[in-house]
Amino acid sequence: MTLQYLGVPIVGPSILFGDNKTVVNGSSLPQSKLHKRHLMLSYHYVREALATGEYVYSFINGKINPSDILSKHWAHKDVWPLIKTLLFCRGDTLEVDEDNGSG
Repeated sequence: MTLQYLGVPIVGPSILFGDNKTVVNGSSLPQSKLHKRHLMLSYHYVREALATGEYVYSFINGKINPSDILSKHWAHKDVWPLIKTLLFCRGDTLEVDEDNGSG
């Protein structure tokens, strides 16, 4: 909503990523049950937004999630492919070849 208020055109649904599979499934699957009573209002808001198609909530593994680089302790060999792609890739990062880090 903030981007729309600033005049940025939004095309298609907003994509949300989560690295907790249980939370993603709990909010995305219609047959899931709410277990915490104090989360009821936000839970129903999210479920309604997902049902209308405003949002797409998807699971992303923590090992390929660039937002987790600074939030966890990593070995250099595990995090280097993510850092290399963010720092040294030109052009569209969706077209990066995973073997050599170039497009």
